[in-house]
Amino acid sequence: MSGPLARLRTAFGRRSAREGANLGVTALLLLGVLVGVNYVANRRSVSWDLTAGGQFSLSPQTVRILEELDRDIRLVVLDQPRAAGRTVELFERYADRSDRVAWEVIDQEAEPARARAYQATAEAGIPFGTIVVESGERQERVAAPQEQDITNAIVKILKGETRKVYFTTGHQERSLEETGAGGLSAIGSRLEESNYEVAALALLEHIEDGEVRIPEDAAVVIVAGPRLDLLEAEAAALAAHVRAGGKAMLLLDPPDPPGTPDEMQELTGLAGEFGATPAGDVVIDASGVGQLFGFGVEVPLAASYGFHPITRGFVNAATVFPLAQSLIATPPDELPRGMRLSELVLSSDVAWGEVDPEELETGEVNAGEDERAGPLRLAYAVHVPTGDSEDPAEEARPEDASSDEEPAETPEGRLVIVGDSDFIGNNLALAPLGNADLFLNMVNWLTEDEDLIAIRPRAAEDRRITMTSAQVRNVVLLSLVFLPGFFLIWGVTVWWSRR
Repeated sequence: MSGPLARLRTAFGRRSAREGANLGVTALLLLGVLVGVNYVANRRSVSWDLTAGGQFSLSPQTVRILEELDRDIRLVVLDQPRAAGRTVELFERYADRSDRVAWEVIDQEAEPARARAYQATAEAGIPFGTIVVESGERQERVAAPQEQDITNAIVKILKGETRKVYFTTGHQERSLEETGAGGLSAIGSRLEESNYEVAALALLEHIEDGEVRIPEDAAVVIVAGPRLDLLEAEAAALAAHVRAGGKAMLLLDPPDPPGTPDEMQELTGLAGEFGATPAGDVVIDASGVGQLFGFGVEVPLAASYGFHPITRGFVNAATVFPLAQSLIATPPDELPRGMRLSELVLSSDVAWGEVDPEELETGEVNAGEDERAGPLRLAYAVHVPTGDSEDPAEEARPEDASSDEEPAETPEGRLVIVGDSDFIGNNLALAPLGNADLFLNMVNWLTEDEDLIAIRPRAAEDRRITMTSAQVRNVVLLSLVFLPGFFLIWGVTVWWSRR
């Protein structure tokens, strides 16, 4: 057998040929694996965000909204493709989370006719980089490629109508117009970004048939830190509003000085009527956690929350309540039938309710035997049955038996009571804390927009490193001299030893 077949068999019988064949098969297998990985990667995007603040991940609120979309959403950026890279990356994160989200870049120079379709009649032109969120015939513009703005635009499209949130006036409440540390201008802007209309409400200006009436368009009525008490007719109007299925929020600061008889008899009585009576103390937190953030012992830092839709997702979120008073819950068996209390915010175990004004003034506070010990409740959500929804077979539930499931079968009034109003002041609403999120979650729950409750998008953190000139010099020497020199000497030494 000296023919070509024999020579071929002899050639393949050599060791070098077998090794070459094995190498070829291995290369083909590796190529097949790479092709398969690329195919899967192109069909399903997978990424990991290793940044400390999750800078390149969508927030839980955005993810929740995208997962529950009931209509198609289209994201459009009017810009040159080469300049829209950052926006496209953000669009892709939205599209990866939902098949109902599509995106497109429209070059205003290459496709002027298509770009003009997004131009208002009075506009001379659309600025480059403008983002449009659209669904059907509804459109919302976004000025900057930021998650918070895009998500808010999606929320506006989904919600359609704008709901009205009233803040009462006439009792020296915190002002929506105040831009200082204690004002509410920042939280007012956050509400407007979430598609709420914010307005002031003077209760005495709404009298019909000799009684104070809450406006019919009120989605929520908020009483934010009044220094003067409500009139009896005003308190009665708020109580009737909630019992009729309305929604309200009471933010009640402790008396000044604490431990003295509270002059807010109508407000205190109103909160107590719905099961959460203000204690008239000042919560002192001796855990020392708040001091790590620059707060004193009279500013409790809360990291413990009850089980409720408002606090869903707040496991690792911190909120602070400067000069807050605790709330005393009415025992469940003493509540009206069908009324339920759900605790929202709890202090630490080592907190107590201080009622001695002299100790607070000197700063030398100590827990007395007659002072309430922690954990203290700082906020409650109240479910109030309406006249048509009372069921004789329904029993009052204990405050700690709340769950994420809401009885949506029957209408109910809703009320949130907090022993503090400072927690939504401008200085804390703009801080990297959970205060603004908690407040917005409260409003979302009151307006029955539970699908919007989550931790909201945050701006990217400024994580720059500040160094002295000596530190800069050391970094330069280490990175440009010592490390390269070490490896150079090591390489020369290895090379010389091998010779």
